[in-house]
Amino acid sequence: MDLNDYFDPVDLVKPDDAVINNPSLFGKNIRINTPSEPIDEISNYSVAIAGVPEDRASHNRGASLAPDAIRAKLYQLFRIHEKLNIIDLGNLKAGNTYKDTYAGLQDVLLELYNNQVVTVLIGGTQDLTLPCFKALEQVKNSISLVTVDSTVDVNDSPSASDNYLSNLLESPRLFRYANLGHQQYLADTGKIKELEDRLFDFLRLGALKEKLFLVEPYTRNCDLISFDIGAVKQGDAPGRTGASPNGFFSHEACQIARYAGMSDNAFCFGIYEINPRYDTNNITAHLAAQMIWHFLEGFSVKKQEYPSAENKDFKAFIVSHNDMEHDITFYKSIKTERWWMEVPVVNTGRKVMAACSFDDYKQACDHDIPDVWWKTFRKIN
Repeated sequence: MDLNDYFDPVDLVKPDDAVINNPSLFGKNIRINTPSEPIDEISNYSVAIAGVPEDRASHNRGASLAPDAIRAKLYQLFRIHEKLNIIDLGNLKAGNTYKDTYAGLQDVLLELYNNQVVTVLIGGTQDLTLPCFKALEQVKNSISLVTVDSTVDVNDSPSASDNYLSNLLESPRLFRYANLGHQQYLADTGKIKELEDRLFDFLRLGALKEKLFLVEPYTRNCDLISFDIGAVKQGDAPGRTGASPNGFFSHEACQIARYAGMSDNAFCFGIYEINPRYDTNNITAHLAAQMIWHFLEGFSVKKQEYPSAENKDFKAFIVSHNDMEHDITFYKSIKTERWWMEVPVVNTGRKVMAACSFDDYKQACDHDIPDVWWKTFRKIN
């Protein structure tokens, strides 16, 4: 497959490019698809950046302008790591319809996955999460998805970006789904209760602002992370239709992106719904650029870990009491201080490792089985 057939080269003739003269800047330290230097062997790279200027399935018209606005700010940041090989593929060519764009994006992501290249997607609208998921369905039997959104995009809206989850959550290959940062007054509590009964996770904005580190276990084994910029408060990200005065602060959004980059399984990280028509001094585009930088920085320092009783890099903690049918064994990494818990597969002798937090361990010590344990147990048995 020739990726040059799918992408328009990056247009570097922009006013902001006049300031890019420092050899240590991001834009000077990545491979860029230009007319004179087209995309070469994709397996040479560990990360690919791809703009997807598509908004035709959404009411957020103007989001298609975001990729170039974000790219202009991203290139002006300083480089991540000298040995991190990154290519900017340019912008995906728009299909005759938005569904044609979906199909093209799905083809591209499959090619990148098969070459072990992690993708950073610059949208566009959040319905682009759907073809990302469809691509993974073709290569994985079990998929973990995290969305960061102030609302829950399961409703009867004619806008695909407000309703893309409806079919996606029915997939038999979706093992785990979590939405981070919803605002209760912007979400249908009945719908959330219905989805929680199906063992999906919803963490409210207030709970995460008190303990942002709770994000990390949800992103640790995640395949796909979809970030709606509307989850960030309007003062920090004004470039969005229907922006809310409440939400994550900009530095919290960057920390979430860094957690996503550190994921053991991250295949695709996408930022969506930015509309430059509503932006103020390009501040939202600049925030998205910094989020991408933090994702890549997290990716560059991530450590693959898998706990076991024999691994000397982990400490084991066994919690047991009379009200619990099963002992729960927790593992803490000495290197990263991350936590896991064992969940048994009934009648097999096998156990599954579930990512968790120190708070889950404390909860178990208080004779209360953590939700992570229960949900994982019910999913695998």
